[in-house]
Amino acid sequence: MKRLITILLLAMPSFMMADTYNYLTLTSTSMEQSIALKSVRKITFEGSDIVVTTTDGATTSMPLANFSQFSFTSVADGIRSIARPAADLCIEAGRIVADGQGLLLIYNANGQVVRQQYVSGNRSEVQLYDLPHGLYIARLGNRTLKVIR
Repeated sequence: MKRLITILLLAMPSFMMADTYNYLTLTSTSMEQSIALKSVRKITFEGSDIVVTTTDGATTSMPLANFSQFSFTSVADGIRSIARPAADLCIEAGRIVADGQGLLLIYNANGQVVRQQYVSGNRSEVQLYDLPHGLYIARLGNRTLKVIR
């Protein structure tokens, strides 16, 4: 009986630890990326890359030549790649340029909406010259942009 209890006590931490992992972290010689485990659908090797596909269809790839390890962690150790290019929302010559459709919200550093504008189509421009100098966050759908004016 004593032996059975010892075996159970030794095995319990490994079962409990499996529940604490929330992220898959890929590490290479130049960067580190963490991806939420609940969103990982599959890990494959395509050509000379390791590719992680998530449940929303986004992929993160890393060249195997630079790849050093992957690990499971409870907190994010690296920043996940942005699935869409940042070119959909950018700043040019003191104005925000948005490619897309939806409500563009601009927040100040206190989290208050200081401007909102519905944008549609390609290359909608929102002027910022009348806003006080400071830090702002622009958001269009799931895309965000930090703006320093």
